[in-house]
Amino acid sequence: MDDAHVIYDARSGHSQVLNDFAREILALIEDEPRDLEGLFKELEHILEISLEADLKEQVLTTLVAFDKMGLIEPAVLQEEGKP
Repeated sequence: MDDAHVIYDARSGHSQVLNDFAREILALIEDEPRDLEGLFKELEHILEISLEADLKEQVLTTLVAFDKMGLIEPAVLQEEGKP
């Protein structure tokens, strides 16, 4: 399995297997919080292609799976100048 990555979540004690695409998405989120549009733009930059609807759907499905696994959580960004 050259294109598989195993990650361990110490909080839950569970391991997850990710393919290269999912690992790249997780790495981008680990770098900095991103909204969905920002994630699409960064993937387009990395892949050097425009993301078609089916690939965008795959990204969204991957994010939903990450959420269910407990690997990500929503971030609420405050507007500048507001508490």
